[in-house]
Amino acid sequence: MTETPLGAAIVGTGFGLFAHVRALRDAGFEVRAIVGRDLEKTRARSAPLGIPLAANNLEKVLADDPAIRLVTIATPPHAHFTPVMQAIAAGRHVVCEKPFAKDLAQARDMLAAAEKAGIIHALGAEFRFDSGQALLRRVVHAGMIGAPLMFHRIYQQPGGDPAAPLADWWTDAAQGGGFLGAFGTHMIDQARSTVGEIRRVSAVLRKLSPARPAMTSDDYYTIQFETASGCMGLIEAAMCFPGPFVMSTKVAGTQGSAWIQSGAAFGDPEQVWVQDAQGAARQIDMPAELVNPAPEPFNITELIQTEMDRWHTQGFDVAPYAKLFRQVKARIENRAPPLPEPAGDFSDAVANQAILDAARLSNAQRRWVQVEAI
Repeated sequence: MTETPLGAAIVGTGFGLFAHVRALRDAGFEVRAIVGRDLEKTRARSAPLGIPLAANNLEKVLADDPAIRLVTIATPPHAHFTPVMQAIAAGRHVVCEKPFAKDLAQARDMLAAAEKAGIIHALGAEFRFDSGQALLRRVVHAGMIGAPLMFHRIYQQPGGDPAAPLADWWTDAAQGGGFLGAFGTHMIDQARSTVGEIRRVSAVLRKLSPARPAMTSDDYYTIQFETASGCMGLIEAAMCFPGPFVMSTKVAGTQGSAWIQSGAAFGDPEQVWVQDAQGAARQIDMPAELVNPAPEPFNITELIQTEMDRWHTQGFDVAPYAKLFRQVKARIENRAPPLPEPAGDFSDAVANQAILDAARLSNAQRRWVQVEAI
């Protein structure tokens, strides 16, 4: 007898369509509904993916379909709060995209509601399950380089077409996005989950692209930080920095160092290396369970409309997200997850949001800022 797959509903017709649909199906969920603001637009965008129901009222969708056990939220950050709270009120498990909230107060409210309801909650920090990042984390946690002393991650992309449209939450600082919110939350989560909780930050946020005069948010950031254990760190990223693509992740420790050996372009195969205190370096074999299949680009080209769509339809998110959803699915089914590393949850989301808020305050006041405890 074949078991009925767990049902899922997606809120959001952008990244939700491009990544969540494929990843949920790969993880064994049945995508039963997608919810957007504009009903006709939602129907038109979801039809090519064969989603049974397109709707604009999440509460009604959940009331009408008890087979939906999981709701995934892929709207802009300022629009997360309402659908998250609606899903929790309906007793559904929730995966919410990052950046998690408009601010720390909202993030705390969502965490408190999820914990009170006893539902399973997860953060869309899918790159915890990127092969290189996952193996680097294992290396550090296994003590192979001793106690972490310094974390360094840099990412500079030369930028795409400056005339290509960006979503409002990427360009409007009031909506909680910018490149710090959109990409910085991934880097913050990687740093936290690898070297520990971040206690204070010093940040600089800038706009480097002259071709977007109306843009009020950042497209470049640098954050210095210190963890509770005393590890220092630096993360830097640019959405549009002329010149070659640059990406590097390194961790120095008391007994050696480790790094991700990246390729010349984003998405190229990566290796993880360790160097001991005597200077001998060796590559660490990638465990089979951490290997991800090659990305498959989204093939419904008429749905690709913005610069973010172009990035998100390359398929790099799908395999890590499928692993995240498998972790969540196992918890819903009350069985051991496939991987020992947990998916980030709403507690991680609040911790990351506290760092985002502290970084923005640091930039505004040009000083080191203590990160609020969750």
